[in-house]
Amino acid sequence: MRVRQALLVVDLEGVAGVDSPGALISGMPEYVRARALLTAEVNAAVEGLLAAGFQRVRVSDSHLCGSGESNLLPEALHPAAEPCFLPEDAYAAHLFDEVEAVACLGMHAAAGPVGFAAHTVDVLGAWTCAGRALSEADLVLALAAEAGVPAVFVSGDDVLQAQLGGRVAYVRTKVALSVTRADSREPEAVLPELTRAASLPARPVEPLPDSPLVLTFKSGHQAALAAQTGARRLDRYRVEVEGPGFRERYTRALQAASAAGAVLADAVAEGPGGPGFLRDATALFQLRGPPTHPPARRTEAVDRTLGAFLSLTEGQDDEARALRALTLHMLEGHAPGAFARRGLGPTLEAAVDALAEVPLALPDGLSPDVGMARVDAWYVRRERGLPHAPLEPYLLRAYLEHLAGEEHGLHAWLLGEMAATRGLDVRLPIPARAMRDVSRVADLYWLTHLYLLDTRYLRAAPAHPDATAWTEELLVATPWVVEQGNVDLGAELAFCLQCVDEAGGGAHEALLVLLERHQQPDGRMEDAHATAGALLAFAGAEERLP
Repeated sequence: MRVRQALLVVDLEGVAGVDSPGALISGMPEYVRARALLTAEVNAAVEGLLAAGFQRVRVSDSHLCGSGESNLLPEALHPAAEPCFLPEDAYAAHLFDEVEAVACLGMHAAAGPVGFAAHTVDVLGAWTCAGRALSEADLVLALAAEAGVPAVFVSGDDVLQAQLGGRVAYVRTKVALSVTRADSREPEAVLPELTRAASLPARPVEPLPDSPLVLTFKSGHQAALAAQTGARRLDRYRVEVEGPGFRERYTRALQAASAAGAVLADAVAEGPGGPGFLRDATALFQLRGPPTHPPARRTEAVDRTLGAFLSLTEGQDDEARALRALTLHMLEGHAPGAFARRGLGPTLEAAVDALAEVPLALPDGLSPDVGMARVDAWYVRRERGLPHAPLEPYLLRAYLEHLAGEEHGLHAWLLGEMAATRGLDVRLPIPARAMRDVSRVADLYWLTHLYLLDTRYLRAAPAHPDATAWTEELLVATPWVVEQGNVDLGAELAFCLQCVDEAGGGAHEALLVLLERHQQPDGRMEDAHATAGALLAFAGAEERLP
C-alpha cells in the first residue's frame, strides 16, 4: 500500500520566539533556543498532517545557519518526520516526488525594507516575477503548482502574510518591527494553531505568471558574477533568467544567486558565532538594493558645501592650506564636470601655490594631523609636477617611527604609503589592515585610503585586484556607519563607492542621506575635514547620476 506523504519546507526566521538575527546564526547563544522552538513547531505541524491522513512528512530544512548542518534537533523530532537538509537547494525537484501536499513553516517576507530578516534565497538579491516581489514561500508554492501539488498552509510574520494575500491558509507567528527585530506571539499559543492549520485540506496553488525571473543585487560586481552563469544582464544591478517552465527558471536563478554569493567570503568578518559575523550579517539584512526611483543629483548640496568648504579653509595654517589644495586636487579628478562648471581652476592653482610655504619639518612631538598636512602639501605638488623642497628620507622615517611609537599607526602607515607612491619609500613594516582588530572606525579609514592610494587620490580609475573585495566590505559597513552617524567616514565611503561605479546603489544613497541629515544650513558639516569629504561625495554624485 502506498504511503501518503506530505512535504514540509521549514525555515527559522518565521518561528515564534525567534526575534533577532543572533537567533539565526550557529554559535550564538540565542540559536540554541531557536533550534528547540523550530523543532517544536515542526512536531506540531506533523501532528496536524497526520490528523489529515498523511503517514509520513518529508521535512526540508532550508535555513543556512553557518554550521553546514541542519537546524532541527534530531533526537526531539517526531518519528513520522523524515528530515532532509540540502544546502544547495532546499526545494529540489525530487523533494516534490510522491508527495500529495506541501506546507511552509517558519518563513519570512520577500527581500525588501520590511519584514523580519526579509530576504529571498540569500541576503544579496531580490527576486521578482512580472514586477511582483517573490518570497521563498512564493518560490515553494510556484514549484508546487507546476508539480501539481496542492498547498496546506504557510506560517511566518505579518509582512509575509500580507504579501501572500490570502492565497493559502496562514498562521501568523509574530509582528515584524524592522528587518532586525520582531515581536513574537507566545510559542505555546502558536503550536496548536499550527496543528490545526496542518490538518486543513490542501488547496490547489495559483501558478506565477509565465515570465522571466529578475534578480536585483546590491552591487554591480554581484550582478556581474550572476551574469557569468548565463543570466542576461539588464543593467548594472539586475539580471534576468528565462526557461520553458518555472522549475527551469528557478534553477537558473538559483545558480545566478549562488555565483553572486561568492562575494560574502570577502565582505563578512570572522565566522559564524563571532560578534563580527553577527554585525555583518545584520548589516546585510539592512543594506538596501538600488533605489526604485533615480536618486537626486544634489546640485544645490554641492554649491552649499563648496561655499562652506572654501570658507573653512581660508586660513594660513598648514592644515587649512593642505586640506584646501588636496581636496580641490581630488575634486578636479573625481568630478571634472562639477569642477569646471564652478570655475574652480584658479582657486585650485592659488591653493597649490600656497603649499610652497608649508614647511616640511617633521620633529618628534608634531601632531599627526599637522604632519599629515605637511606630507599632503609635498604630495600634491609632486603629483602636479611642481617644484618643492625635498622631503628628507631620514626625517620622514624618524617621524613615522615616532608616530608608530605613539600609537598613531594609521597615520604612520598612510604617510609612508603616500611618500612611496612618489618614489620616497621609507615605509615601516606595518601589517596589512593592522587596525582591523583594534578599531572598526580606524580600519574603515584604512580601507578608504586603500582606494585613495590606488586611484592617486581619485584622479585615476581603481586598478588594484582587490578593489572589488574592498567594495563589498564598504557596502556591508554602510549600515553601521549610518547608524553611528559618522559623517566624516560616511563621506569617504560615498566617494569611494562612486569611484567603483556604485553611485546608483542603495548603500550610496543611504550615505548621501546621512550627509544631508547632518549638514548645517550654511553647508558645513561637523568640521572642515568632514565638509571636504561631503563636497567630494556630493560633487561625485552630481557627476555620475543622470
